[in-house]
Amino acid sequence: MRVFIVEDEYLARERLKRFLQKIPDVEIVGEAENKTQALEKIPSLEPDVVFLDVKLPDGTGLEVAKSLLESGINPYIIFATAYGEYALEAFKVNSVDYILKPYEQKDVENALNKVKNLENKRINTTNTIKFLETNQEFFIPVKHLSKLILLKPQDIYYVKAELSETIIRTKDGEYFSNKKLYELETILKPKGFFRVHKSYLVNLGKIKEMKVAEQSKFVIYFDGINDTVKTSRDGAKALRDYLGV
Repeated sequence: MRVFIVEDEYLARERLKRFLQKIPDVEIVGEAENKTQALEKIPSLEPDVVFLDVKLPDGTGLEVAKSLLESGINPYIIFATAYGEYALEAFKVNSVDYILKPYEQKDVENALNKVKNLENKRINTTNTIKFLETNQEFFIPVKHLSKLILLKPQDIYYVKAELSETIIRTKDGEYFSNKKLYELETILKPKGFFRVHKSYLVNLGKIKEMKVAEQSKFVIYFDGINDTVKTSRDGAKALRDYLGV
């Protein structure tokens, strides 16, 4: 589990690091003292978990979490702060836990156990999606304005998790689903879709080309639309292994 810490107080940051270093299979991949540093470092390091203080010298941890979500970067967020009054706002940006200072070793362990449970649920989930099937084809029901539309998998370019919504991109535009990305992955993977990022599922049959980006990531270009999708570092490695390149 790759962890990043955003904490402006040196002693508090060191205390949290000591707690984390006692937990097996946890790697601290980076740290930041303020909002600017956090938003500069987190995208390239791609941590699984970010511990966030609420009040920072140049902004708030809530702003950091919102910026990450809006940019399609979705680490698990754990707020570690002295301010209990922001808990409701914290959960609106999909935080996993909210622990109050002075927290102890057990509080940190419990928060990370919540992350593990959520990740295990995502990995082990079975096909719970309901879809319509006819003549060996199935359709995914999506919302568009006031309409309900049935999409064929072969018409989908990619699926994106953004804030609390899941966006499905076709040549005609964007549609919204109330299903989570991992649920759609369950039924779309056999149709040639591949998880290239925690927030992106792409249709390999729609890819025109892929160009190598920083840290051996890929930028994916599609046939028929101008959108691009950048893989994560792990997603690029998994895609290389899958394609045998």
